[in-house]
Amino acid sequence: MKIPNHLRWPGKVLRIETDDTDYTPIETIPEEYRNLVIPAASVFYTHDYDFDMLCQSIRLGPFSLWTHEVFAMENITLLPVTTKPIIALHFMAGSDVMAEITDNGPYKLSGKEVNLFKLDAAFHEAPMKRGDTLFSFHINVLPHVFSKLSTKHPELAQLTQKKLRKGSGPLHDRPYKINKVCFEIIQQICGCRYIEMLADKFLYRNCLDLFINFANQDKVSHLPSPKFDPEIMDAVPHAVQFLKENVGEEFNSAKMAYILDVNARELKAAFEATCFISAEQFHFQCKMYQAFKLIVNTKAEPNIIAKAIGMRDTGEFIKKFETYFDCSYIAVRNAQ
Repeated sequence: MKIPNHLRWPGKVLRIETDDTDYTPIETIPEEYRNLVIPAASVFYTHDYDFDMLCQSIRLGPFSLWTHEVFAMENITLLPVTTKPIIALHFMAGSDVMAEITDNGPYKLSGKEVNLFKLDAAFHEAPMKRGDTLFSFHINVLPHVFSKLSTKHPELAQLTQKKLRKGSGPLHDRPYKINKVCFEIIQQICGCRYIEMLADKFLYRNCLDLFINFANQDKVSHLPSPKFDPEIMDAVPHAVQFLKENVGEEFNSAKMAYILDVNARELKAAFEATCFISAEQFHFQCKMYQAFKLIVNTKAEPNIIAKAIGMRDTGEFIKKFETYFDCSYIAVRNAQ
């Protein structure tokens, strides 16, 4: 593939999916960017007069996880490139970018939005103005692998059954908003300190949970968005925080609504309509994430960890944990 030669501003290659192994040694990355590095990731750092770019990639079974942070000191044209066809679940933050997606014209990538793209092997174009910043986070899957994911994960059937369009472009009608639950998962991924097997298992589950959440949103995207009173909508992020902070308790929607001083039925509906997961399912997700951290970071026995996440039956806890992370409790414990 040749880099486009008709560019108005200097072109800067942005790796979306490549087999490039010309990684940047961590010690050569400027100090101010090192806190952004995920220990399990392979890192590419590029700098010149026009821009700074930090790209990270992690291979996780069928998933290829990438993060990009770009700081434009002058007007530039990003040249996102993939060397093979992919399906990409793409989350965006920072400045808005008008991406020239091959064969389909401009597509606006806005902060706090998520899209599912099919991208052919090609260079694409995305101009950035001086002073713009970009944080792009995406999970790639090869198309032939993507179509089979629902065999193991039926929750993804909504996505894997989509007819792949000709050429590059989104696989849905409009961008979706990044909801509070997905934002929490992305923060967790970017802050992950695990390496090797622990990173593989923990980050794979994070990626899967993001795909499932997107599938849930896509499933109801054709329906009118329900309306809720402002006080109910304001309570949803507080409910997310409450559930994160109370993993040691059994799920109790009435108690949560009482503490947040809202109607339990309305809170339940608003949570599901805006987070695309039930409050109870999200609470279970938080419990499993916390259990993983406790197994890795403490020497606590399984019964103690089960109790710490509000589960009375140790055997049931271990079974659910192993199903959720698709690995044995002992393997995680021994990888400390």
